[in-house]
Amino acid sequence: MKQPSSSPRQSRLPLRGIAVFEAAARLGSLKSAARELSLSPSAVSHQIRALEEELGVELFKRVSRGVQLSGDAAKYADVLHGLFERLRRATISVAAPGWSKTSARVVRLMTPPSLATHWLMPRLVNFIAAHPGIDLRVFALRTADGNPEDFDLTIGYGDARRWRGRARPLLKERIQPYCAPARLLGAKSLTPKQLLAQPLIQSHENAVSWESWFGQRGLSFDDAGSSPLQLDPSYVAIEGAVKGMGVILESSLLTSEHVAAGRLVAPVTEQRPPSTAYWLLPIPRGARRPVVDAHAWLATQANFSSSSRKKR
Repeated sequence: MKQPSSSPRQSRLPLRGIAVFEAAARLGSLKSAARELSLSPSAVSHQIRALEEELGVELFKRVSRGVQLSGDAAKYADVLHGLFERLRRATISVAAPGWSKTSARVVRLMTPPSLATHWLMPRLVNFIAAHPGIDLRVFALRTADGNPEDFDLTIGYGDARRWRGRARPLLKERIQPYCAPARLLGAKSLTPKQLLAQPLIQSHENAVSWESWFGQRGLSFDDAGSSPLQLDPSYVAIEGAVKGMGVILESSLLTSEHVAAGRLVAPVTEQRPPSTAYWLLPIPRGARRPVVDAHAWLATQANFSSSSRKKR
């Protein structure tokens, strides 16, 4: 009897794209699929496009209010839903207890890098202790470099003209000069004119420039003893000031720990009141409990920080 020839090589199934498509089809939204899969909306869109190219068909029709399944894709989605439900039940039956709840505990937070370094990081130990069931993942990004829709929580930076009506006030700061105590050479303070003779440090992230700061005090920045040393981002400039490299023009919020420890002092006393600089974007109605709890914790920490600064 003639032996049958070996079966043709089977095509590789694009499982990642199929999983993303199934979630998007079941939930009826690319954004909802992104939240469920802990992906960014752009990553979901990329996977859908890659799957369409792989299969050579259009799965979703792009409409004004989002996406809509094509006819064949709807039938495909029905089949996948049954298969994925069987796969889910089989996986849960063999996995350790509580495995299926892991992804629901993930909370993705986007925050400006300097705030993450100087304000958030010292407090994370307390958050982990108070919320051991939440998997908080911090993404230190400038607001311009990240899309809030890609994250569960977002802290923005800027003045009220940008954020009022879009977010709630979170933290206030006062922008003023700071330096290592040794730079005062025993004096209690310096005048703005004396500050011109000091080596100055600047950062692209500074909310106020040295030129503007001196100009508001009737002094020309051109009279400075030397060109400012450029250090970026802000937390690098702060470390430079702590090590005695010069004077920074920085946030009272980001320098508070160094000031409290005596590593930095304010060489010029500022009388201007602090202004809101950090804003907490709202979370959608019906957000997952871990997101709600993390959002509330951030607000509580901000209130505590404000109360502590008022007492000093």
